[in-house]
Amino acid sequence: MPKMRTLSLDDIFALETVADAQISPDGSQVAFVVTRSYSEPGFKTPAASVWSVPYDGTDAPRRLTSGNHADNHPRWSPGSQTLAFLSDREKADVFQIYTISLNGGEGTRLTNARGGVKSFKWSLDGSQLAFTAAEAADEAEEARHKVRDDAEYLDHDYKFTRLWVVDAKPGSEPKALTPAEYQVQDFAWYGSGWAILRGPTPHLNDMRNWDVMTIQENGSSQILARVKYSTFGIEGSADGKSLAWINNGTDAESSANELWVIHHGGAPRCVTQDYAGGMYWAAWLPEGKALLTIAVDSTQTRLGKVSLESGEVETISLSRIPAELNTWQFKVSVSRDEQRMVGVLEDGTHPGDVWAIEPGNDSRQITFFNERLSEIKLGKTETIRWNAPDGLEIEGVLIYPSGYEEGKRYPLIADIHGGPTWYWLNRFMANWHDWGQWLAANGYAVLLPNPRGSAGRGRDFAWTNQRNWGVGDFDDVMSGVDYLIERGIADPDRMGIGGWSYGGYMTSWAIGHTGRFKAAIVGAGVTDLLSFQASDISNWLPEQQFLKTPYEDLEVYLRSSPITYISNVTTPTLILHGASDERVRLGQGRELYNGLRLLKKPVEMVIYPREPHVIGELHHQRDLLTRVARWFNQYLQPDMGE
Repeated sequence: MPKMRTLSLDDIFALETVADAQISPDGSQVAFVVTRSYSEPGFKTPAASVWSVPYDGTDAPRRLTSGNHADNHPRWSPGSQTLAFLSDREKADVFQIYTISLNGGEGTRLTNARGGVKSFKWSLDGSQLAFTAAEAADEAEEARHKVRDDAEYLDHDYKFTRLWVVDAKPGSEPKALTPAEYQVQDFAWYGSGWAILRGPTPHLNDMRNWDVMTIQENGSSQILARVKYSTFGIEGSADGKSLAWINNGTDAESSANELWVIHHGGAPRCVTQDYAGGMYWAAWLPEGKALLTIAVDSTQTRLGKVSLESGEVETISLSRIPAELNTWQFKVSVSRDEQRMVGVLEDGTHPGDVWAIEPGNDSRQITFFNERLSEIKLGKTETIRWNAPDGLEIEGVLIYPSGYEEGKRYPLIADIHGGPTWYWLNRFMANWHDWGQWLAANGYAVLLPNPRGSAGRGRDFAWTNQRNWGVGDFDDVMSGVDYLIERGIADPDRMGIGGWSYGGYMTSWAIGHTGRFKAAIVGAGVTDLLSFQASDISNWLPEQQFLKTPYEDLEVYLRSSPITYISNVTTPTLILHGASDERVRLGQGRELYNGLRLLKKPVEMVIYPREPHVIGELHHQRDLLTRVARWFNQYLQPDMGE
């Protein structure tokens, strides 16, 4: 048996990400996507390819598309003979719809949307595809841009996303179904036409007062429901008579992530209002009598079947948890006869692969990517629980150092998630954002806490830290640290803290309130809540978290800003930030850096050109992970063993 080795950066960047498994309606084949976590030089989107594999596993997976472009979002025609997918093969990062036969051959392009296609769905009979596409600059606008006549008129001149329909045969001309002033957020087949989610503008701040409405090809429309808060995941039943969607409640009076349905001619109603976790995906079973759901429940994702009458969720047992494809994006796919399902499943030491899910039987693995990990010592993971000082039970994930020896204390890193209404799951963590297995390979125990304010434990828990950032959530993190010290795992003299976005906020808050951490990494962290009003979601803080503007309640913003406590900092701090970040603007990191320098505190800062809030480029991701390990190693000196 070969000697096990430690995870390296080369291993991380060789990982293949399996995503978006889709079973054919007849249940015989599964299409899926294989991609990477990074983009190659010159591209914004990671390269991706579409693959297929028989459901019964009798043949090895077969690659259907190739090239350095991105092919993704495969969707079967109702007859199971044709796959439609999105590709940017003709113009980088601008996607069009293509179709391909399983018999082979090149993909055939169906659309030529100037600004690219965002998403698409087949009609029930397979004769058409509906798709969304944002308006793009016309020739006159492009001519003005070439001579730099490109002033931006804020909150005007919107480029709305419209719904279009195109025949499923090449050469057809797409037809717009929605007028130019509709912002279509999502859509589904419904009745004899389509249902859409319409927002007031394309602006991220306008997350309230959406409409669920029907659209017909003749231009007629009808509002089915007025939705108070942002909504996602609208899905139509196979017979076109019912709709379902997830209502993403955004304040203390509304339950977060509820499942809603409407039947043709009826009124909308909430199905899962009292569910303890949070619903993040739902789809109708083909006969339309129940819904499949994926919910976040503490540190797990759970596949379930929801009764429309009672709202009760019957959990479907799985060998691993449904994988998170992107932030808050999960899915499984079911055959027409409801006897076969597929999904991408993962756990703390296994990246996602395609699994078959059959009612009443154990799930069965179909694909086996990333088999090289069997030669690598990974950190064991487990869900842990502890009590905060006020008695509230807090949950999180612990990743042990690779090669962990019981009874030995290790340096500890508290890695804080973004959000704050997000979560850590007991899943595979090894990329630029998820440092867990990389830190474990460097000799660290890693605490991934879900403090109050996190999602996955219902409304009350999610809104416990409103107007109270940095208070209860900080206590939750520190009590988790103390719990691991009490268990004999963490060395109290060698502890670090870090995180991205809200995790960066909590890190910058922590170093102003305790000297217990010997090193800190602030990734794209909010440090000054007043200047955060320049964010692309400037309404979010006053409307959803602090419930007043800073101009009405300056004290709470000053009290909750880490920059207020900067003179207390003694912890050596590394600040990482994308130069083009509109979510947490570069000025947030610069304020902390400049302030610490002025006060002669130990600080360094690295800025990644072109990068938004999510770091995407290969060399930047590699640099970031290298610096994370180097910074903590410099101050915490882990014992790497052999």
